[in-house]
Amino acid sequence: MRKSFVLFIALILCFSVKAQYGMSLSKTISINVNENIETYFFAEKLAVEHIDYYVFSHKGESYNHQPLVSHSAAHFMKYKDSDVVLKIANVLEKLRPVLNDNSQILEYLWYCKPFPQTGFRYDLPKDIALHDTLKYPEAEPLVRKLTILLNEFYVQAKVGEYLRDNKEYYKGALNEAAKDIGVQSIPFEEKWYGKKFPGYIFILMPGMPITEGEDNYRAFGIQLQTKKGNMPSMVFSSSVMVPYKERLSEYKEFGFNNKEVTRFLTVHEIGHSFVNPLLKDFKKEIDRDSILFTPKLKKHLEKSYINNWENCITEHLVRLGEIRTAMLMGDKKEEERLRKEHLVTMGFVLLPFLENLIVQYETDRKKYPDFKSFLPVIFQTLDVLKPEDIDRLISN
Repeated sequence: MRKSFVLFIALILCFSVKAQYGMSLSKTISINVNENIETYFFAEKLAVEHIDYYVFSHKGESYNHQPLVSHSAAHFMKYKDSDVVLKIANVLEKLRPVLNDNSQILEYLWYCKPFPQTGFRYDLPKDIALHDTLKYPEAEPLVRKLTILLNEFYVQAKVGEYLRDNKEYYKGALNEAAKDIGVQSIPFEEKWYGKKFPGYIFILMPGMPITEGEDNYRAFGIQLQTKKGNMPSMVFSSSVMVPYKERLSEYKEFGFNNKEVTRFLTVHEIGHSFVNPLLKDFKKEIDRDSILFTPKLKKHLEKSYINNWENCITEHLVRLGEIRTAMLMGDKKEEERLRKEHLVTMGFVLLPFLENLIVQYETDRKKYPDFKSFLPVIFQTLDVLKPEDIDRLISN
């Protein structure tokens, strides 16, 4: 981690006339702010004044613990009753019971050209969330309409000008988050999993409202399809409550100075990009072994919000990758910290069993060139276990 700070000093910071902020942390890793996503949150905050709430944005709340949310709301509130905001509120009210979230909207907006341009910068993937018409009926036409309205709001409210006027705040937020991103660990993750991606994208959302409270934050990971190929990404809000100041220019803290959360989001969650796609080919085995998710194990993992066997085995494998990657890096302190946190604090009791098993993979990479090739061994071994074996692990 110490070398990463040296790397941080040499980061390349760019700011275009389109207000797109980006920092290159390495040849393949970047962090940026997406102006379409920021525009959405500015408009969402105004819309909830008419529809009461949308996700964590609520009517009448000041969000003084989030400088950008509070400041932008005050700045744009004069547009609250404008025709375009009323139309945005109407669309969001229709989307709310269908999506129950805004992550699907944000994913769609990422593929759009930066406002005020129209159209897409990349083709929409076939498996984008909004294409799931069974899960989200009638959502895509509404989000298309919303995108047009957001573009109109961007122009009318002069959002681009606001972003440029507050460029120093956005640069400060990027710097604050960048220092804790696990840049060094990603090449080791690639080596351990035997898989490389063409790039990794981290997207900050200073404008996303979150409920006040220590370590409260929102984040989600998606695979973004670019011309270079699929790139894992993590989109995340601020996670530190910042004392209120009158002017945005006065802030020296930006809500992203949280090493534990940032590392979790940029190491653990990126681990899901290596694991989750592989497990789609093992659904039969996962369903077969679901009996291993005993009532005792479910109770034991309650604090980690694990409620089924598929979720359980996925999270075990990602945490296994974290521990073994730290070991591969020679970071004994981090290895032991992760092992204690995941096994003792979080209750992932299968980790000792999996660590013993994974040595076979690590010592014969000729036979098992990547993690995917070893998964059949893992599932074959799990199939031998009985529910009482799982409960015995918890008792011990």
